[in-house]
Amino acid sequence: MKNHCLFALLCQTFILLLLSITIAGCTNIKSDTGDIENLIRRYNHLVIQGYRNQDMNPLQEVTTEEHARKLYHHMSALGEGKLRMESKLKDLKFKNIDQRSSSEATVETEETWDFAHHRMATNEKYAEEKDFIYRMGYILNKKDGRWIITKVNTISGTSTNTVIPWPQLDRKGNKVNPAQDGGKPANHP
Repeated sequence: MKNHCLFALLCQTFILLLLSITIAGCTNIKSDTGDIENLIRRYNHLVIQGYRNQDMNPLQEVTTEEHARKLYHHMSALGEGKLRMESKLKDLKFKNIDQRSSSEATVETEETWDFAHHRMATNEKYAEEKDFIYRMGYILNKKDGRWIITKVNTISGTSTNTVIPWPQLDRKGNKVNPAQDGGKPANHP
């Protein structure tokens, strides 16, 4: 009978220990949620500033050098086209935060953005999009006690309000006026 009671007590102790570990683990995950959300907000702020100032180096505060370099290449491509992008994050909704472990998390967001592309020489608006809705996926890893974004994916993008559409260009980069009669070719004289 003593062995049976001792066994029952050991089982209860083990279950309580397991519950304590589980609760402690969940507490850590919940406390990281705010840090993760703030990191993504900071990332988006730095992306906006990076395109505006044409300097993606500050992004290395929150992401890997490799990811900052990808954004730098996009910014450079715009610059080669003599364009600069201004953007505004209008809304950010966290759809899912999955902290897989104490050092890895995935996040899905829905983000509403306004974009305007300006000619560098004249500051003239070249193209503009308002209320563009992105579904974004972020992968984060914790390194040296702090979260860092290691990968960003566009899950989907939905155009809702094209204010100034991207012009159609010929092979030489000159604007081509689209047909005004529903896309039918113009008649020859």
